[in-house]
Amino acid sequence: MMREYKRYDEYKDSGVEWIGTIPNEWDVERFRTLTKNIQNGKWGEEAQNNSDDIYCVRVADYNREKNIVEDQEFTIRNLDKSSREELLLEKDDLLLEKSGGGDKQPVGFVAQYKSEKPAIYANFMAKIEPRKEYIKTDYLKYVNVSVYQKREILKVINQTTGIQNLDTKRYLEIECPLPSKSEQQKIASYLDQKTTEIDKIINKKEKLIDNLEKYKKSVITEAVTKGKLGDKYLSEDGELVDEIEMKDSGVEWIGEIPEYSDVIPFKRISIITSAKRIHEKDYRDKGIPFYRSKEVARLSKRLKAEARNYISKEHFNKIKNRYGIPEKGDILITSIGTIGQVWVCDGRDFYYKDGNITQIILESNNYINSKFIKYCFDSNLIKKQYKKMSAGSTLQALTIEKIKELIIIQSNKKITSIA
Repeated sequence: MMREYKRYDEYKDSGVEWIGTIPNEWDVERFRTLTKNIQNGKWGEEAQNNSDDIYCVRVADYNREKNIVEDQEFTIRNLDKSSREELLLEKDDLLLEKSGGGDKQPVGFVAQYKSEKPAIYANFMAKIEPRKEYIKTDYLKYVNVSVYQKREILKVINQTTGIQNLDTKRYLEIECPLPSKSEQQKIASYLDQKTTEIDKIINKKEKLIDNLEKYKKSVITEAVTKGKLGDKYLSEDGELVDEIEMKDSGVEWIGEIPEYSDVIPFKRISIITSAKRIHEKDYRDKGIPFYRSKEVARLSKRLKAEARNYISKEHFNKIKNRYGIPEKGDILITSIGTIGQVWVCDGRDFYYKDGNITQIILESNNYINSKFIKYCFDSNLIKKQYKKMSAGSTLQALTIEKIKELIIIQSNKKITSIA
């Protein structure tokens, strides 16, 4: 059971903006006072299958949710024993990311090594060796977590040509709160226990969400392939009934479908196209939103999408008059990477990136509506097809030709309108 800790009697201004007030008994020190050494890593050579082969930890091995490097199958590199002695990791060592990163995930992240395996660490990283007479390793980890989460780390980063590099000298000038060593241990132990409890809750929620997602897909699949809504079926007249006549779909993995339904490919009910190329020189800071896959994926989840790029109103009108633009009810699908995210256009003015997004325009002479198509893509009916199409390919892509061959279950107007 978690012990309750009393609030300190008096607090004082730390004099450091990101820290704020601290208990009267605490001090403020710079990392350079609390750090004995920061040792840069080495990448070594390709594995040689000899005694100089050794595990090498990379930034990619970080568990960023838990701020640790868990035991796993690390990359094997080759580095002679004399060169790696000072790089050998011990359990609970702190590893600092020094190079790489980006705007959303800057460098400066610190993780604690939790494996028993003998290992070194890569050249984009450094090992922090604390002065143990001043500071506990576990407490220093959590201080670094705070520095990172408060974005204080951004002040000590140099960035050139898109690559971020941590300025070690400036990093060591960062100030942090310093309680007594006994208090440090209590704080670290409290945070270990509390974060473990929170992680367990998160894991349970994630499992629940995963199960609900699977259930949602099964419900949608039953509805769009068999007309089943809960414990009832939709009749040909659109009425809810206990039973309906079924027939073989002719597709093994689909099985039976309602007697009044047909299996048809997309090419029979729609025009499938993409955007005209927009060059970077045509981007503007404001104007008509220019959506990429990221924005379409957010819109598919009913989230707000802030466009990163825009095109001018004049350019937009030129495209509109010459080629046409997506209209209300048209369907956009993410087609590369995270494929199959579907957004039904709502009538707003926008344009989109060619290649990454595909547009479906439903033929006016059929009675399938756009929302029904979205549910088809959310179901296993479509997902199984494009996963099978992408099997064995290193790049997952849902091309126009592939979409043309995707099949759906066509029912009558009353059924599809219920979507």
